[in-house]
Amino acid sequence: MERPSILLLTRGEKLAQTFETNLRMFFGTNIQIYIVHEHGELDSQLVDKCELILVSAESILDRLPKLLHERTLFARRTVYLPKLEQLMDLAPGTQCLFVSNSMDTIVDAIELLNRLGFDHLHFIPYVPQTAEIRPVLEDIDVAVTHGLKELVPETIGKVIDLGIRPIDLTTIYDIAQQLNLPIENAHFYTAEFFRDFVRLGRNLANSVNNEKRLNQKLESVFNAVHEGIISMDEWGYITVFNEEAEKILSLSPENCLGKACWDVIPEFNLNQIFQSHAEESNQLLEIRNKVLLVTKVPVMLDGRLMGVVVTFQDVTIVQRIEQEIRKNSSRLGLTTKYSFENIIGVSGSITSTKQVAVRLAESDFTVMITGENGTGKEVFAQAIHKYSTRRDGPFVPVNFAGLTESLAESELFGYEEGSFTGAKKGGKMGLFELAHNGTIFLDEIGDAPLSIQAALLRVLQERQVMRVGGNRVIPINVRVIAATNRNLNSMVSKGAFREDLYYRLNVLPLNIPNLRERHEDLFILIDNFLHDNGRKLRFTPEVKNVLLNYSWPGNIRELENFIKYLKVIVEGDTVQLQHIPERILNSSGILSLSHGPTAGEETVEREEILQFLSRHGSLMDYEDILTILWNFSKRQERVGRTVLCSLISRPLSEAQIRNKLSILQRCRCVEVGVKKQGTTITPMGIQVLQWIKEKIIN
Repeated sequence: MERPSILLLTRGEKLAQTFETNLRMFFGTNIQIYIVHEHGELDSQLVDKCELILVSAESILDRLPKLLHERTLFARRTVYLPKLEQLMDLAPGTQCLFVSNSMDTIVDAIELLNRLGFDHLHFIPYVPQTAEIRPVLEDIDVAVTHGLKELVPETIGKVIDLGIRPIDLTTIYDIAQQLNLPIENAHFYTAEFFRDFVRLGRNLANSVNNEKRLNQKLESVFNAVHEGIISMDEWGYITVFNEEAEKILSLSPENCLGKACWDVIPEFNLNQIFQSHAEESNQLLEIRNKVLLVTKVPVMLDGRLMGVVVTFQDVTIVQRIEQEIRKNSSRLGLTTKYSFENIIGVSGSITSTKQVAVRLAESDFTVMITGENGTGKEVFAQAIHKYSTRRDGPFVPVNFAGLTESLAESELFGYEEGSFTGAKKGGKMGLFELAHNGTIFLDEIGDAPLSIQAALLRVLQERQVMRVGGNRVIPINVRVIAATNRNLNSMVSKGAFREDLYYRLNVLPLNIPNLRERHEDLFILIDNFLHDNGRKLRFTPEVKNVLLNYSWPGNIRELENFIKYLKVIVEGDTVQLQHIPERILNSSGILSLSHGPTAGEETVEREEILQFLSRHGSLMDYEDILTILWNFSKRQERVGRTVLCSLISRPLSEAQIRNKLSILQRCRCVEVGVKKQGTTITPMGIQVLQWIKEKIIN
């Protein structure tokens, strides 16, 4: 029996091969298949020979005589289900250029996709080199085609090829009925279709489960953070409302999810961000009797608003966390190691200074510590902090002598990320912020540049800082202790130090006595340093005399270094003159002024007296004392130490006044009375006063 013949009229070779494969699957070798492409030559004998003509497009029917239409069948076509997964990743409303070689094929394919549930995508027909329907391609990034990728314009970035569409099963049944053929493998085709359907369904189920697990993970993350999080979609409907938001706002998620944000939380004023699409960071809003720190961030995708996320914190909780962080500042080394017990000495000057410092520590006002280098200004500062109510807070030292002007502002006040080249990622907290609820020690304040002095004054007045490159103020609660070895009063008169800052700092003045004023403490300190170094030494009387008459310009710091030197240089346990450095031996002689100068010796004597006074204190202190005595002598009055203490410009204790009067007496500048008769200036003192004034001016 002769096999029935089928003529395939298709637009291209690939489509013909697909049709032939489909037919062979169902009918095997029970049919003969002949192929003619759309523009190929149509042999009339071949047409007469074939019982059925199968065409891929209705437009091809125009090539056939009407009398043949009874033998002609239009091939209805389907789509490979696995290929459809590529379309599922596209967002609703995505514009897709649908590319094919004929408009009727495109219309048929789009109608099928819409019926399969892809009507949420916007398909735009495109047939190359036709005057009909020329779409604008500028805003289109995706193209969809059935096996014709070569026709897609080069400007399209993403191409989804759904493969050449096979013959639909209904067409197979029509062919079998028309040619009276059995469909031996129809069950295989049906099974393959359902296999693809099941596989697609399984992938979708996995995708749904994965999305569900992802949503559960995201929900866990949102609920774990200590920040309120509310997310809205592009229309303003709430999609996320985490547990912290529930606590802060006292609202139930069940009553918020799916509702418009302006109805649920109108206080957040979200209309503006939905219109402007601009982020609003760190806003302070008073909502439901709470002050919240709120940030609103638009979610953009390809220039389109997809929603808004609002994060917020209760300011009181933020402050509490900040305090906890600052409480742990001991880990940063912001603690003290000295207390008043570490200040050694029994002399009247150091004892009275310690007593004053203890009283100052009990207050919370700013302290100004003055004294020469090496007298222990930072030791006193740490002791004051440790004895104060802020003892549990940080102690942050700042040394202006080692702080360049370019770095001073960023170190003191901190900086935001990206504020300058090399800025640390995330920014950096300044020293004033680190000292919050504690003490900041401004050492060598006299070396602070004038530009930084202005910034310091603002911080001390406002009690708030602004980081470099920042746009928000940060409140601080710090106690300030400043220290200097310079005469700030003189610097103010010369314009080298701001007068307003000087008075802002000099609230509670404290002067630390130098070692020259503490002779009775010298060997107590030496014994203490020797004990710390684990060494016992004995000093000969000659050595003791040298050390007692040395001026110790470096004060306690110099004394400590001297003991370290002895520990290395002395082989036995006795310190003798040969162990003493030459600089100490040459400078320790007592000035001999037992007779008046001759005319030729006056210049030499003047320099000797001024050098002697300089080694035993500040010339400005001696100028103050002699000036007061000179004014009283004009009224023929003597002055007691108590009155001198009350009148001198720089605070000194009575013990310090007594020591300085003793120095002046050795220079024949004053006459000290006995039995509370007071002190008066001598003619020599008037001359020395003039020399001091000339020395200071020059």
